[in-house]
Amino acid sequence: MTKKLIPLLFVIAILFQGCKGDDGAPGVDGGTVLGTTFDLTKVNFTAANKYVTSYTFAATSPNVKVLESDLVLIYIYWGQDVLGNALDTWRLMPQTTYDTGLGALIYNFDRTVTDFSIFLDGNVDYSKLPASYTQNQTFRVVIIPSDFSSRKSGTVDYSDYEAVKKFYNIDESKIAKYPAK
Repeated sequence: MTKKLIPLLFVIAILFQGCKGDDGAPGVDGGTVLGTTFDLTKVNFTAANKYVTSYTFAATSPNVKVLESDLVLIYIYWGQDVLGNALDTWRLMPQTTYDTGLGALIYNFDRTVTDFSIFLDGNVDYSKLPASYTQNQTFRVVIIPSDFSSRKSGTVDYSDYEAVKKFYNIDESKIAKYPAK
């Protein structure tokens, strides 16, 4: 019995030896936020800005770092719930509307790892659009890190902002609002 115990104690002693060596070079302190949600308010599309508004992620949310593989969703505020509930309605972009009476108007966006643009598209004469389509627009930008989305189990309908909010636990009381520049 004691002959079997000695090798076992020897193995345990080896396993509990501490690692030796340098700690390595100091890394960058924390503070970079991977993933966030923020609103852009009072966005105006005019002939002067060629119906495009552009932003850098650093200017709108200074601690945010967007990677090429991250998911960037932009929603346009579409108004209150038609049933009279005090619920905001958000629509995933690109968003097409035919209600202008002038043709198809598309709210669209593009993005890189450093910036993004929101612009009007479609077959309408933008200068003839009513102000309700071009002035004081609000957009919600949701950045979902690719590593975070891969860790979540289940699926989500990204076109449904309420589903995205619930799936990723977005706290609307903490959403920063940035007026258009």
